[in-house]
Amino acid sequence: MHAIPVYYINLASRPDRRAFMEHQFAQLGIAAERIEAVRMDEVPRPLVAWHETTHSLWRLAEGDLACGLSHQRSWEQLLRSGAPAALVLEDDVQLAAPVLDFLDPELPRRLGADLVKLETFHSPVKLGSAAQRVGTTELRELCSSQMGGAAYILTSEMARRSLDSPLRNQMGIDRFLFGRGGYHLLRSRVLQAIPSPCIQIDKLDAADHIGESNIAVTRTPSASRPARDLSAVIGLHLDHVARLARLATRDLAAVRGPRVVIPFAGVPEPR
Repeated sequence: MHAIPVYYINLASRPDRRAFMEHQFAQLGIAAERIEAVRMDEVPRPLVAWHETTHSLWRLAEGDLACGLSHQRSWEQLLRSGAPAALVLEDDVQLAAPVLDFLDPELPRRLGADLVKLETFHSPVKLGSAAQRVGTTELRELCSSQMGGAAYILTSEMARRSLDSPLRNQMGIDRFLFGRGGYHLLRSRVLQAIPSPCIQIDKLDAADHIGESNIAVTRTPSASRPARDLSAVIGLHLDHVARLARLATRDLAAVRGPRVVIPFAGVPEPR
């Protein structure tokens, strides 16, 4: 059976992470394609300058902008491939065997999903009341922000819509895909895998240097940022309230339900 493309994003300057990912792919029998990550010095200067103004709600620095542009490269590659969907990974993700259950090209259509989040960020989230299963994994609709964009499946139509969205460079990739104010949360049908077959290794208290981030040092402390455009902030909240109301008409139990922390399907949970 043919599998969907698997892309992993990697900087040429991080051969350690490339080796880490390719070792996992070899163990699991996954044929993956490396996507050359965008370097910070390749980020367009007008985009960097815009994020220094009051019009930017999230004030992204070069590192986070490069990360988002790298994901866009993977979406473009999906569209060139003609495949119906792809699994997109960052290069610091620990994989568990159940990830193999998600490589069926017919799966997104059967699930009726636009995006499938295969990662846990270990933050409490609200989930839909209706459950579906893929192998040993349960899937529920994601109904609140679950940050992290290191492991997800998206359809080719979702890749096209994402590339067409003006929001794609206005916020971090995790917020754009799975966060409040992003393009997809509460607008698209986003499913969360429980337990998740993927997790960033820094969430597992990894003791080696692979978990060290290239972009964290570029982020500007919030205390040093200029005030945001108030009208943009108000517009963001009104937009989110409207979408939350639409969600309530589909699944009121999810809006009222408790938040839960998604476990990882692989090695023991961090203490």
